Amino acid sequence: MAFPALLSEVYEAFRRNVGADERPARVVPEAAVIEDTRFRSIDGKFDALSHTMDQRFDALSQPRDGLSGVMDHRFDALNHAMDQRFGTFGHQVGQRFDALGRMIDDRFARVDQQFVARDVRFARLETKTATIAAMDVWLERLETKTATEFRYLRWGLGIVIALVLGLVTKVILDWLMP
Repeated sequence: MAFPALLSEVYEAFRRNVGADERPARVVPEAAVIEDTRFRSIDGKFDALSHTMDQRFDALSQPRDGLSGVMDHRFDALNHAMDQRFGTFGHQVGQRFDALGRMIDDRFARVDQQFVARDVRFARLETKTATIAAMDVWLERLETKTATEFRYLRWGLGIVIALVLGLVTKVILDWLMP
């Protein structure tokens, strides 16, 4: 596997670097033997660790038929349960959205009816406004006609008053002058 190989490479690089150092002249050969023994011991431990890890990674990568079958069965059961729950949830949400849609449609229908009723009222108001405008025109004509007639009546009344005053004056003068 990759990890044990990486460990081996790191160890080899470490060993080369440590082994590449020149030994001082005063190193006792006995110390070199102890050092080599330690390195061989550490090398053996790393090899054993690498071998053990390779075996474990190989074991993990092997499919386990019994476990796979049980896991597949459990995943199928889980998928089936989730499908049922999501189906039920989707059905309930669909019913709620349908109810909400009906409620919105009912409210829009009521608003439409109110607009129709207002349109009828506006039509009546327009008819009344047109009638009032026609009456205004008729009143203007009547006012003009009345003003003209009052002018004629005032002239005629002025003439009648003048005649009455003239007659009264004549009667008074005739009575005073016998």
